[in-house]
Amino acid sequence: MALETCVPDGSDTAALSLTNRAVRVRQSDPAQARELLGRALAEDVKYEPAWRWLAELVTDDGERRYCLDKAYAIARDPDTRRARAALGAGPTRPPAEVVLLAKPERPDASGVRKPAGRGRGWVPWAGAAAVVLMLVTGLGFALASGSRSGEPVHVALVAGMTGESATTSAHMERSLRMHTDIINEAGGINGHPVELLVYDDADQPDRARGIAEQIVRENKVMYVIGHGVSDTALAAAPIYQKAKIPAITPSATSSQITDGSDWYFRSMFGNRTQSDFLAAYGAKVLGSDTAAIVYGDNESGRSGRETFVASFRTFGAVAAELPVSYEPERSAATVDAAVQRLRTLAPGVPIVLAVREKLGLEIITKLRTAGVTAPVLGTDSLASRAFHDLLIAREQAQGLQGKLTPGLYMGTPMAQDSLSGPALAWAHEFERRYGERPLWHAATARQALNIGLHLMRDNGYGLDDNHKAEDRQRLRDALGGLKDRKNAFQALLGPLYFTENGSAQMPVSIVTSDGTKFVSAPVQLTIYEPLSEAALRADTAGGHVITIGNRHLTRRQVVATGINLNEVRDVDTRDGTYYMDFFLWLKYVGDHAASDVQFINAVKPDLKLGTPLRDVTENGVTYRLYRVADRFRSSFDFRDFPFDHQRLSAVLQNRTRTSEQVVYATDKEILNQKPDDYLRSGADASRDINQAPNWLARSARFFQQTVGSSDALGDPKAVGATSGIFYSQYAAEVVITRDVLPFLFKNLLPLALLICVTYLSLFFKPSESAAPVSMGVTAILSTAVLLNNVTSQLPSVSYTVALEWGYYAFILLAACCVLIAMVRKGLANVRRDDAERALANSARIGYPVYVLGIVCVYLASFA
Repeated sequence: MALETCVPDGSDTAALSLTNRAVRVRQSDPAQARELLGRALAEDVKYEPAWRWLAELVTDDGERRYCLDKAYAIARDPDTRRARAALGAGPTRPPAEVVLLAKPERPDASGVRKPAGRGRGWVPWAGAAAVVLMLVTGLGFALASGSRSGEPVHVALVAGMTGESATTSAHMERSLRMHTDIINEAGGINGHPVELLVYDDADQPDRARGIAEQIVRENKVMYVIGHGVSDTALAAAPIYQKAKIPAITPSATSSQITDGSDWYFRSMFGNRTQSDFLAAYGAKVLGSDTAAIVYGDNESGRSGRETFVASFRTFGAVAAELPVSYEPERSAATVDAAVQRLRTLAPGVPIVLAVREKLGLEIITKLRTAGVTAPVLGTDSLASRAFHDLLIAREQAQGLQGKLTPGLYMGTPMAQDSLSGPALAWAHEFERRYGERPLWHAATARQALNIGLHLMRDNGYGLDDNHKAEDRQRLRDALGGLKDRKNAFQALLGPLYFTENGSAQMPVSIVTSDGTKFVSAPVQLTIYEPLSEAALRADTAGGHVITIGNRHLTRRQVVATGINLNEVRDVDTRDGTYYMDFFLWLKYVGDHAASDVQFINAVKPDLKLGTPLRDVTENGVTYRLYRVADRFRSSFDFRDFPFDHQRLSAVLQNRTRTSEQVVYATDKEILNQKPDDYLRSGADASRDINQAPNWLARSARFFQQTVGSSDALGDPKAVGATSGIFYSQYAAEVVITRDVLPFLFKNLLPLALLICVTYLSLFFKPSESAAPVSMGVTAILSTAVLLNNVTSQLPSVSYTVALEWGYYAFILLAACCVLIAMVRKGLANVRRDDAERALANSARIGYPVYVLGIVCVYLASFA
């Protein structure tokens, strides 16, 4: 331990003066210096510099520990803490110069006669109770805070918070903060809280480079989420590469970002993948061997043009490659020139837009007002709800209702009507918290955060400053190791794994406008991963596979699915079954295999849809309506019984077609309804769906999900395959809760009476101990009978349900009452009347406090 040669500035006190004199003579006369410091502390025992200098001058470790403890108690200085830690554990004793300042030892009270009377007989019991309470409270705080006591794990978000992409960047930040709150509430990452550091690069490359250099200098973050656009990500990539800091962009699609750095990853598809999908969609779904592309003069636009032209050459020719400028003085002229050129193309030639929102709005407006009705395919920047809102606003402002939204096909990583159950729950929570539905950028940002935090939960990460470089390398290697679907991370939008160049291997969803919002187009493409070379050759020969370079795609039928619940009743908690009655409709383009479905959780394994109530095909679109009424089964969870929430679901799945061939998406009719309307009966709108006595229907939701196996499933021709078999499912899920108040009144009233009767046992005289003992034993037996009666309606479960803990708590209380009665009698027999009265009074106070505490715990947990 080393100190500066002067003490801190302060008032001219005697303690300060004496300490300064000690500092001046400490080399020439250490004994006098110690004596001066003792006098200084006698003047002011809380003068921390004097304790520190005295610790320097003493020669005994025990005395040095004592001085440092005193100094640290006054001022929690890190240097003092380190010096004290270096001395280790051991005895402490005051130096001779300050021995009179130490507190004297307490006298031995073993031989002191206790005074008679009742005035302080309760003190030992109250003191013991206070000690127990403090220990329990301290333990509770330790358990509550111990899991988050480590150094924070810092993650950076870098995006254009004030740039052109401010809206999408705000959604990214909100999504990340929502997820860090959830992670930290659950204890953080291996006990380390997660802290988000937000940087604004304003979508400017120069500013992005400066922020990247700042992140390197600060050396705080474990990894970076960002940057938001391709120009800024490309500018920052070499800096992160050199500093060996992993980065994951949630929205920048230029291929050069990840191609040029093995430390940069992408939590969505890149331009290479997007261009393959858009080219195949234009050629094979829209049926054109010619296309045109309009691209912006930025990195994303140029990369989009380059990759689309390369992809479309597989099917035909790109008739026009038209750049447009983002510079205000040139933008309008370049847009007009592009529109004039597009008007000369043959009717129906698809037009691909690789531009940002504002230019996309102007190009589509001028194309449609010029009479160009060709289909418009857009990249991810034009696939958000925010862009669709701009189109609707422009239609209304210029009197173009229904003119701008038809014929649009936009590529996106997230179609709102095809969200899985977890993704739908996340979207609802985002909307509840922030008042609006999340853009797709929020989902891909959450994936970028979640995959990094998930990988850091593995053993071996130090998660402190001393291991930061090693941890970053380990994280980069773990990200690079996610190379196939079998080893993928189950992220919000599906399995997340990376191509060789670090871009997420995921399909591009094509959305089209229904006039109010973007919805999934009736025909989709998805990534085809064959089980074997023979299967690939067969499917290619049969026209089921589209090959672009080394990528294989297949056509996927999208079935718009809707469910209108009529009623839910006959809930049997013992076998987990219930009766559901609902209307089901399917809308699709293509053959009728889409309606060949089964209900995988039906009690009857052969439950089928039967004959449709309506069956209409117009303009190639089939609409079929069915009514389903039967018993279904779910896995009930009773850990919170009787405050439990049960999920009643009906899940359908195609009998023969995999998720590569058919996917069930939520119909727009369902998306346009309010969630409260889901609980109104489709057969009788005047009543709700809940017809189950003693239960309340809280919410209903409808979503698609994918299930299956990534293994070869025993196929000898599929050795080494990573695709397996997956099926698309569609689920209707109703959340019900017990009508708790009537249940508690009926089942807990006898227990409440027992509690009152048992409390009376504490007021008997010690000589009448037989009665309270008998009352306590009877209460224990009666409680066991009541508990068995309450839980008899549950199936046999291996865990303890919430209500059981309350009964166990009272059994313990009744047992304590028996013990107290016996102890009171024993104290009375040996004439220790004061102790007996203290015990009785403490028990009479502690009993209701204990009961109230149990009630408060239940209220805090389940109210």
